[in-house]
Amino acid sequence: MYFKEINHYGDRGLIIDFGIESSKDISQEINATIIYLKDLKLPALNTIPSYNKIVLHFKNTEDKQKSIQTLEIMMKDFRPLDIKRPYKRWNIPTCYEPQYALDLERVQKFHDLSIQEIVNLHTKKIYYNYYIGFMPGFPYLGEISSKLITPRLSSPRVRIPARSVGIAKEHTCIYPKVSPGGWNIIAQVPFDIFSLDHSRTSLFLPGDEVEFSKVTQSEFEKIQNKNFLFDEIIKEFSQ
Repeated sequence: MYFKEINHYGDRGLIIDFGIESSKDISQEINATIIYLKDLKLPALNTIPSYNKIVLHFKNTEDKQKSIQTLEIMMKDFRPLDIKRPYKRWNIPTCYEPQYALDLERVQKFHDLSIQEIVNLHTKKIYYNYYIGFMPGFPYLGEISSKLITPRLSSPRVRIPARSVGIAKEHTCIYPKVSPGGWNIIAQVPFDIFSLDHSRTSLFLPGDEVEFSKVTQSEFEKIQNKNFLFDEIIKEFSQ
């Protein structure tokens, strides 16, 4: 187990601490802990995971104090391997054409690679979804090939198109909505990955695996024009 301790986070918050490192193993333990916490039915308003922490936010100090005792007892007996969740494996059609790849040329020059080499490196890996952050539905996927590790833009864009695929440092992502951002945009996917009208809301959940598959411009437009509903996307592009 990577669990270290429970610490206070202001007068109405707690941090479940898993140390200072980050890895897939730690993330899997955190995701299992999230499921475990739901079964405890703590009076928490929000439960927020990161690479190596879980933050619990409560309505008042009374709820927080009651929860500390429960957590300290229950975490001693917690065994993450006993927690099972049916994670999904996604195969996402992705178009790397110039109109969708605002920074592909920048990445190409930074690494002295051809565009085809960048596409091949990005599509050959299966990415683990560490958590959802920055904005609702924004997946932190890792890790990219060491040959593609690229710093964020020195000056973030004010407006990045929805569905844009980006890379920054060791990770890749998909922007669920139009947003400011500093990731290097190298492609786009043909459908939404976030919906308030569906019980799942975020297409990708922590622990899911995502693979990008290159499609042509015409294939991209064909999928886009189908206007898939969320349930149809789940059925068509996951297993």
